Amino acid sequence: MVLLPPGDFIMGSNAPEAQPNEQPLTPVTLGSFYIAQHPITNAQFEQFDPRHRAKRMAGAGDDHPVVYVGSFEAVKFCEWLTQKEGKTYRLPTEAEWEYAARGTDSRTYPWGNQSGPGVFANFADASTAFAWRDPHVNDGYPLTSPVGAFPAGASFFAIDDMAGNVGSAKVNPRGPASGPKRVYRGGSWKSRFTNLRASARASNAPNYSCNDLGFRIVCEIERGEIG
Repeated sequence: MVLLPPGDFIMGSNAPEAQPNEQPLTPVTLGSFYIAQHPITNAQFEQFDPRHRAKRMAGAGDDHPVVYVGSFEAVKFCEWLTQKEGKTYRLPTEAEWEYAARGTDSRTYPWGNQSGPGVFANFADASTAFAWRDPHVNDGYPLTSPVGAFPAGASFFAIDDMAGNVGSAKVNPRGPASGPKRVYRGGSWKSRFTNLRASARASNAPNYSCNDLGFRIVCEIERGEIG
């Protein structure tokens, strides 16, 4: 887990490629919290649910991000880990995730503002068959990649895999506590490069699972732990 300091940032984007659901620009102030350095891996999730091994993608090892896990299952994992370790684990809010990805300088991507070569993230490149793939780039992975495989793409706070590889489920801090959909951030190995933007958003049903959706967790600061 990486300890993030309290801070202020602008959530959302008004860039030409931004979608309506990325607006309006919203000033956000966050307290300190811990966030996982990487998405939860197969090995980590299967300590909670050994049966998941049968759902692994072909060729995905212990260090690949877990997929075919819906939001409800991700929440149950957090509850299990909370009970196991005596600390409070949960899914990040959208604000927490975007702060971890962008820091305080409103960067376009977790690593900065530059686009181009396949050294920043695992996205839809020449090794995929998608119509929107980039045929000029080969990032080395036709499907998921091991977590931490793209250190050049680390975020403002040096957190890996905030874009590409697998998307991550979030809880919306500005909406109701429950609802018919969950928000997903970060793009994936199926995404076009522009959808790796740190402000890009997508959503689906809470029980939705697929081969490019995983999750990352946060740990709440205990009272008196810092300061």
